[in-house]
Amino acid sequence: MKKVSFIHLFSSIAMLISTHIVAQKDCGIQVKWELAARMENADGSVSTGFAGAIFGKLGNAIIIAGGANFPDKKPWEGGRKNYSNEIHVLERSANGFVWNKLHTSKLAEPVAYCGSTQIDDCIVYAGGENCNGITARAFMLELNKANDGITVHEVPQLPVALTNVALASIGKVVYAFGGDMTSSSSDALYSLDIGKEKLQWKQLASLPVALANTTAVVQNGCLYVIGGRTKTASGISELHNAVFSFDPQKQAWKNCSPISDGKNVMNFSAGSGVAVNDSLILIAGGDNGKVFHEIETYLYRIAHASTDEERMKLTVEKNKLNTDHTGFYKGMLLYNTVADSWRKIGELPFPAHVTTKAIVEGNNIFLSTGEVKPGVRTPDIMTGKIHID
Repeated sequence: MKKVSFIHLFSSIAMLISTHIVAQKDCGIQVKWELAARMENADGSVSTGFAGAIFGKLGNAIIIAGGANFPDKKPWEGGRKNYSNEIHVLERSANGFVWNKLHTSKLAEPVAYCGSTQIDDCIVYAGGENCNGITARAFMLELNKANDGITVHEVPQLPVALTNVALASIGKVVYAFGGDMTSSSSDALYSLDIGKEKLQWKQLASLPVALANTTAVVQNGCLYVIGGRTKTASGISELHNAVFSFDPQKQAWKNCSPISDGKNVMNFSAGSGVAVNDSLILIAGGDNGKVFHEIETYLYRIAHASTDEERMKLTVEKNKLNTDHTGFYKGMLLYNTVADSWRKIGELPFPAHVTTKAIVEGNNIFLSTGEVKPGVRTPDIMTGKIHID
């Protein structure tokens, strides 16, 4: 067990930046977005931000931990991906949010693209990857009320190493959906009851299809798995618009209406989703996969180029696709689990974040730092106020 303490001393400058961006409204649903904070480096400068970070709450603090970025150069410039083991603590003050600068605790090891979920006043995370490859390890972050610190301790590892895996929880039970293995995606569903004395992952009914980068949301005791992609032997992913629900009591999957903006069915992956009441799921940010598919196709063609000249030409074209990227899908989608219907309620008034997490607290959504273009991160942590008429 690893224990880390931190003292409640705040920075003198409040970090709530009230941009009060134009609200989005449709059919009685309104979301007003603000910039809550920007991630900072140890010296106080603005961070590059992270993709695939752990995101949740411990007590009154918001936790952003781990993740990956390119701090020096972009990947097409030869930049090397950095995996973080840092735990960033964002706390409330009278004027908004401030970073706890005296907090120096670390994760057990650097990790990104793991699944994470909130259970009461702890965060469970599992799987992911780092410079050593894909991992099966799983951990729990807890608030240690005795010394006002954070306890990081290991729980049983997943039955198989998985990255881009999705986690969700009902009560004390954690569910892990799909994810990527070394050469293929997984259709496995595992559960871990952290309320039991002996902790052990159990394998449940498999997903209808193998999925990674899916969005998992709990609604009325059911688990909804939304979109995702499937790794193939060619390296060009199969993209999905499918939605499935899983009933833990019946141990059964059900097909739901595919992802749509209310007019057209669309592929979707690596987005964030939260339940906003007992019948609605809000999806904010994600990728429809069009450019992602093109980049994967270029990578395949580069790997199979017959000459150095052809390889160089294709690499230049791929890099231009990255640099000219205009950002990910900004639409806010609303899924009604009772009516089994989708609609678009507006657009995010900021660059869409992908490979990130969202959490909900009352009528407030918090959206973590993430990726806003291929290889490009944002330091911004956004908060949205939900109004349902």
